[in-house]
Amino acid sequence: GGPLTAAVRRHIASGFRVYATADAALSMHDNLQRVRSMGVEITQDPPEGCVDIRTCDVDLTALRRAFSSFDVDLPEAIAVAVQDHGFSPERSNRATRFDILRAALKNGGRIGDFAHREPPEVLSRMRAVWRHLREHNINALVMDTGPAAIFGALEDPECRTPALVINIGNGHTIGAIVDDGRITAIFEHHTSAMTPEKLRSIMKRLCEGTLTHKEIFEDGGHGAHIEHVPDEVRSILVTGPRRGVFVRSMKDPVQAAPWGGMMITGCVGLVRAWKALLG
Repeated sequence: GGPLTAAVRRHIASGFRVYATADAALSMHDNLQRVRSMGVEITQDPPEGCVDIRTCDVDLTALRRAFSSFDVDLPEAIAVAVQDHGFSPERSNRATRFDILRAALKNGGRIGDFAHREPPEVLSRMRAVWRHLREHNINALVMDTGPAAIFGALEDPECRTPALVINIGNGHTIGAIVDDGRITAIFEHHTSAMTPEKLRSIMKRLCEGTLTHKEIFEDGGHGAHIEHVPDEVRSILVTGPRRGVFVRSMKDPVQAAPWGGMMITGCVGLVRAWKALLG
């Protein structure tokens, strides 16, 4: 949403016009009046001659072309992970997103609690992916990127549970304690707000059970929630593209590379979710 919104603002500031369908406009803000105030004209029927830009998370045409290069048909089932902040037109989407994560923990915290065969209405980005795949008769599963990476990291052969798993992404850092196949404590913040010392302090207090939601949220992050913490964390697993900046400050971290590759951590989590929900 961010880069798209910035490009739209630049385009309008240059004297040009932008039209968007109501669904596409949600990429810029969940409150469509806010989108209109930017100068975007929301309509299902733009004037002739407009350049048509289709926004979506899954480009099935490109995927079919890529598969066909290897004489392979596009699979009839696809699992997709996206980061969904939730539909929140009048409220901080940081709060809405963390409410969704908290509810999954309270529901049990197992991988199936974070994955969906049909996502609820509040998960608007996941529903857009799900609808797109269903319209093409594809058997779909959708999941959030953070939990997908957390559960995927557990496949590293050096993992010992209970484990603290940290996924340090380009935009967000999410950490969770996983015990007996369940996430029992979790926090999420923005990677740009992290320093090695700050992350180490957050990790320590998460494991002690003293980290608070208020502390993380008021610092500009998404939040924290603790159901319970184990007596001992047996391993620390770190994954994500920005992990190299932080691992040197940690004690004996495992740089998780499930199935041999760090960059497929989330994909491994999706496979685990598919197996959990569909066998």
